[in-house]
Amino acid sequence: MIREKIRKSIADAARAIGGVGISAEFSVSSPENPAHGDYASNAAMVLAGTLKQNPMEIARRIIDAIGAHELIDRIEIARPGFINFFISNHALWDVIAEVLAHPGTWGDSNTGRGKTVVIEYFQLNIAKRPHIGHIRSAVIGDALKRMFASQGYTAVSDTHVGDWGTQFGILLLGYKEAGADLHTKEITDDPFAALEEIYLTENDRIKSDPARREMAKQEFAKLEQGDIKNGEIWQWMVDVSMQNLERSAVRLGLLPFDEHRGESFYEDQMKPIVEMALQKGVAKKTEDGAVIVDLTAENLDEAVLIKSDGASTYLLRDLATIRYRKERWNFWKNLYVVDVRQSHHFRQVFRIAQLLGLEGVDEGSTIPYGVPQNDDSQSLVQEKETSDGTTISFPNLFLSIEGVSGTAHISYGFMKLPEGGAVSTRGGTGISLEKVLDEAVDKAAAVIRQKNPNLKNADAVARAVGIGALKYFDLSHHRDSDIVFSWDRALSFEGNTGPYLQYTHARLKSILDKARVAGHLSLPDEHTPMDATEHRLGLVIARFPDAITDALAIYSPHVLAGYLYELAQTANEFYHSHPVMQEQDERKKNLRLALVTTASTTLERGLALLGIGAPGEM
Repeated sequence: MIREKIRKSIADAARAIGGVGISAEFSVSSPENPAHGDYASNAAMVLAGTLKQNPMEIARRIIDAIGAHELIDRIEIARPGFINFFISNHALWDVIAEVLAHPGTWGDSNTGRGKTVVIEYFQLNIAKRPHIGHIRSAVIGDALKRMFASQGYTAVSDTHVGDWGTQFGILLLGYKEAGADLHTKEITDDPFAALEEIYLTENDRIKSDPARREMAKQEFAKLEQGDIKNGEIWQWMVDVSMQNLERSAVRLGLLPFDEHRGESFYEDQMKPIVEMALQKGVAKKTEDGAVIVDLTAENLDEAVLIKSDGASTYLLRDLATIRYRKERWNFWKNLYVVDVRQSHHFRQVFRIAQLLGLEGVDEGSTIPYGVPQNDDSQSLVQEKETSDGTTISFPNLFLSIEGVSGTAHISYGFMKLPEGGAVSTRGGTGISLEKVLDEAVDKAAAVIRQKNPNLKNADAVARAVGIGALKYFDLSHHRDSDIVFSWDRALSFEGNTGPYLQYTHARLKSILDKARVAGHLSLPDEHTPMDATEHRLGLVIARFPDAITDALAIYSPHVLAGYLYELAQTANEFYHSHPVMQEQDERKKNLRLALVTTASTTLERGLALLGIGAPGEM
């Protein structure tokens, strides 16, 4: 959009004055201070070393080479060599016209056409109920899938369910100890709860009698060897657990998963990986029969493919997964949204995959995050501390999403509980995801009843607000951050929260509803002048595609969330200071209605990319 057109103009001008290769190095960003322009670039300072000239002089030469431009009202230079661009109202009118003409695809692009991105997230384990700790993987992965799809990529999601391993020996042993064929008859209204009870009870027995662990390993060995009885029980456990996973995913509002490939799917694909590793000398057998890859020289320790008892490892299954996904999807990127504790594991996996020559794994497997900042007061990175203490950022990115390829671990921090508190009054750090979602909706309903007791469809709005508040609280933080959860902050209608954005959207829709009743939704006249506040709102709306691009460049939805918060703040400032329906000048009224319409559309589209609903009333 506008930023990319400016960037291209600067790159063309820089090459014209001798700045070969600059396009991959300079930045174009949005200064926090409007006095520094609508966009600013450090191109002259980047070129200064190459051309051995003063950045201020280079900046003047770039401006001369750009010349008159339909997007630009004027260009200024600021020390020590920033080039500040002030966008024309005409350029903003073009954006407004595009949004009005194509509201359902605003922000979409075909950048990723022909490229497939596989995203693994919400990795639940069989017979273990999802809890609050699974929220981060679910909502971050879902938002990334939505954003990738909006940019034309084929976005494929997989849960990679934990349905294999020694823990199933424990489940099988406990099941048989129960003395009943649970999978052949309805003995409970909640078979998943029965599974949980089996697992917990058998673990308690093992603690009291460690010899039972060997019995459990034998049960799993029988399963691996194709025992029919154990296979039937295992399948019942998987089916019950998958039904529970689907219910949780639907309640969270996640997009449908394209694959549910559990670890068991790769059982027959692991042996060829081991043989390849041994043949290539990447792995070796130890005296006790284990198969390992020695990565100690790279500070990655020894990685185990096969344990001494013959059991396969998660690491081996992950290697088989990479191979399968490359063959099945021919992925351009293969992303694992998994918490930061698994960083060492994935470094081992990716390094072994590189040594084996598995396609799709290269040196781009570590995702860097770090935004360079200039020491000058006109920093090209916006960082704002909001009223509730959180920080939103609009990064100046030197690398786009196109600059990082292959298989990558998208790590995230932990969602913590307040000291001495709990996420739910029902309590405890192990609270189930289902109970968290119930509480979110209940608390949202209570707030809505207080603020608008006569609201129609109050139950549906409470669901959208409650679940949206929970998701936005997570997504508004950088994924690498540890977050301390607070219901009061998450459900507040003020500050950088989901309800604040949803309420702003509802206020904008209310203005449009009144305009429709009064018959005042006419196409605006593009020659109508804009004042500073109107220009500012139009400019923020125009930056929506930039926010999506920047969020994907570092795989962190918090960039898009921060943008939406800025848009909501700007829209609030606009409609509080600029009466819309009371405006007597029809041209001005139509302009303002167009801004309200496009701001509402952008908020709704942006929230949808985060997997959050935008009610028309609140």
